[in-house]
Amino acid sequence: MAQRNFDNNNLHDRVIAEIVNVLNQEEHDVYTNPGNEKNAGIVGNYPDVVMTEKGGTTVKFILEIETSDSITLIEANEQWKKYANEIKATFYIVVPESSLQKAKELCQQVGVNTRFATYSLDNNNINFNFR
Repeated sequence: MAQRNFDNNNLHDRVIAEIVNVLNQEEHDVYTNPGNEKNAGIVGNYPDVVMTEKGGTTVKFILEIETSDSITLIEANEQWKKYANEIKATFYIVVPESSLQKAKELCQQVGVNTRFATYSLDNNNINFNFR
């Protein structure tokens, strides 16, 4: 689990809460694990967002929310690599728009194959862009 300062911890949990509003809940059940909560696990792992087929248990997508201070080589090696390689689901790393290039470089450096989404704050609203 990433070490974040207080403000980024709050932002992290807020992004988790907000991203649920833009995900396809008609075709998927969406579960979240904000902070230290463990609501939906996958073989002992608790990604920030887990999406299963509607009414089922097959995991289709996992999303890991990062803040500017949690996009590190340690995070890439210890968490992203595990999620990308050990969990049979489409893996998204969700990062601040300004940190996308850094996240891509870290993924390339440690051999993580993932998709990306970015977020930005606009007048206290969070905007998402799935790539």
